[in-house]
Amino acid sequence: MKQYKKNYELKNTAKDRLEGKYGGAILIMFLSTVISWIARLFINSVANSTARSVYAMNGSAGSVQTVAIFFEVVFLAANILLGVMNAGIALYFLNIACGRQPFVRDLFYGFQNDSKKALAVSAAMALCNAVFLGPGQYLTDQFLGTREPKWLIPALIATAVGLCGYIPVSLGIAFSFFLMLDFPEKSGKEILLQCWRLMKGNRMRLFLLELGFLPPMLLCVLSLGIGFLWLEPYMQMTYTYFFLDLMNPREV
Repeated sequence: MKQYKKNYELKNTAKDRLEGKYGGAILIMFLSTVISWIARLFINSVANSTARSVYAMNGSAGSVQTVAIFFEVVFLAANILLGVMNAGIALYFLNIACGRQPFVRDLFYGFQNDSKKALAVSAAMALCNAVFLGPGQYLTDQFLGTREPKWLIPALIATAVGLCGYIPVSLGIAFSFFLMLDFPEKSGKEILLQCWRLMKGNRMRLFLLELGFLPPMLLCVLSLGIGFLWLEPYMQMTYTYFFLDLMNPREV
């Protein structure tokens, strides 16, 4: 009979393993965040300036909407590309967990090795986000932009329905990048299907693990976000041990 470690055991193991290694772990998480932030800020800036220019030229709201749709596609493509860095993050923390030497350059592993596979996995995750959370985000933006009450209820309903789909699907493919590293001979589709099967019966365990990080997240918000520098590596290390325990549970 398989017996998995308790969540507190995984957290304690992660904390112990990160002793003396927080510097590099913080750096790689910080770099991924900054790169993603700069890329999205640039696209958003270009999108806004393009929309203003188009409206100034013809005064057509329809043209502006077309520009907005185009840049939504650009954002999706950017999210897929940026998501490839998660393969490198998985590699970095797996190296720590397995006693191997981690390198900050691991962050770009997915662009240099198995790039097609990494893009396929990243695309699945980005599409999951867009399909389930996109409608709610759009309606929420409409409400915040216009302050018209007619958008509020649809936004809340779309967000609630989206989360009901997003949570189980995202949990089901959460460790695809880890599996990609463990099974380099498999295709992106095979990796996603294997992860889905692997997570059968384990989604709730992972969901409860993630819920357990909510209190420290709130404390990090109160620290103006500074606490996330330490919390994110700790969370990633814990997820890494969750994956390793998932692949090699104790037999009792």
